[in-house]
Amino acid sequence: MNIGALLRTLLMPTRESCLACGQSAKLGMILPLLCERCANRIPWIVKPRCPICGRAQECPDCRRPEAGARAFSINRSAVLYDATMREWISAYKYGGAERFAEPFSIMLEQAYLRMCRERSAAGAWQADLVTWVPVSAERLEERGFNQAELVARRLAKRLKLPACDLLTRNVHTGKQSFKSRAERLRNLDDAFSLLPNLDPGDFKQWETIGSAKHPGGSFPIQVLLVDDIYTTGTTAAVCASVLKSLENVIDRPVLVYSLTLARS
Repeated sequence: MNIGALLRTLLMPTRESCLACGQSAKLGMILPLLCERCANRIPWIVKPRCPICGRAQECPDCRRPEAGARAFSINRSAVLYDATMREWISAYKYGGAERFAEPFSIMLEQAYLRMCRERSAAGAWQADLVTWVPVSAERLEERGFNQAELVARRLAKRLKLPACDLLTRNVHTGKQSFKSRAERLRNLDDAFSLLPNLDPGDFKQWETIGSAKHPGGSFPIQVLLVDDIYTTGTTAAVCASVLKSLENVIDRPVLVYSLTLARS
C-alpha cells in the first residue's frame, strides 16, 4: 500500500455500532459513541423559559412561594426528559451501559457553557469546583457506580476544575420519580450530609481560585452540583442546603449551582 492510500485509510471515518441504536454507522466527532441519526434526536434545551430551574416551558414549581428560599442559585439542564432521553438514561443507570457517561458529560458541558454565558452578563463567571448528588450504599451496590459522579468527574476533567466528593447519603429513599413533591420532601429529610472529617486545609486551593477572580476581599465559592434528572428540584435544594453549611468549614460564602442532564 502506498503512502497516499495508507493516509486515506487512517483518516477515513470508521463505522462502529452506535451506543444508542446499535446500528453500524459513522459515529459523530462531537458526541462520540452516537451515530448522527441518534445525535439528531437529542432534545436540547437552548433557551430556558424559567430563569430559576431552566425549564423550557412555563414552570409551576418555581412560582410557589417557597421556591424563593431554595439554597441553590439556579439549575440548568442540557436536554428535555423525553422518551429518547428516558430510554438512554435508563440504559445508563439500570442497563449497565456506562459508556453513556462520555456523551452525557459532553451534553452537560454544553449546558454549563450556556450557564456561564448567562452568568457572565455582569462579568466573567465560572464554577470553582464540581461535586455530585450521592447515592445510597444499597443503590451503589445494586448499580456498581454512581451515575451522577461518573459524568461529573468526566465533566470536571473537561472543564479543568477540581472534582470534589463532598456529600454522603445517609438513608436509602427508593426511587423518587414515583413520589409526590410532599413525599419527596419527607423522604429527603436528613437524607444528606457533608462527608465527615472534611479538613479545611483541603480547600486552600479554593482561596487561590477565588482570589484570582475577586482579589482583595471575601469572595463566594461557586459549587457546581451535578445530577442526572431534575424533576421538582427537591433533591437539588436539599443537597444545596447541606453544601451551604460548608461556609462553617471554610469561612467563606458558598453559592451552589445545579447542573442536570435532563429536565422533566
